[in-house]
Amino acid sequence: MRKYLIFGLIIALCVCTAPAAACDPYDPHTQGYWKNHPENWPVPPHYVQGLKYEDNFHLSGQNWMALLQTPPRGGNAYYTLAHQYIAAVLNMYSGNWAPYAKIDEAEALFADYKPEEIGKLKGNDPLRQQFISLAEYLDDYNNGRLKG
Repeated sequence: MRKYLIFGLIIALCVCTAPAAACDPYDPHTQGYWKNHPENWPVPPHYVQGLKYEDNFHLSGQNWMALLQTPPRGGNAYYTLAHQYIAAVLNMYSGNWAPYAKIDEAEALFADYKPEEIGKLKGNDPLRQQFISLAEYLDDYNNGRLKG
C-alpha cells in the first residue's frame, strides 16, 4: 500500500510541476519535418546497438537521409513505407509512444526486400499492398491521428 501512495505522490508531483508540453507523450513529426530538420534527429537509444543514420538502411544501399530524400517514383511502395518508417522511428527515439508491432513488421519487410524488388510490383499485388497498408498506418501515427 505504501509503494502505491509514494507512486501516486510522484505522479502528482510530476503532473503539477511539469510544463504543459512535457505532459503530452505524443507529439510526433511527419517525414517532411524529419527530412528538413536532420539537426533534430535524436541520438539512437543505448539499447539500439550500433545504429548510425549514415549507415545503409537495411538492404537499400542508401543511408537514412538519402533514402528519405528519394521520391517513390512510379509508385515504389518500398520508398513510401521507408519514409513513414524512418519518421516513426525518429518519433519513437524522440520519446513518443510508438506502434512497436507495426515498426517491427516494417523492419521484417526491409530485412527481406530491396527497393528494386518492390518497385517491380504493380497495382494490387499482395506484397505491394502490404507495404502500402503499413505506410498508411505509420503515416497516421506520424501525423498524430493515432493515440497510444
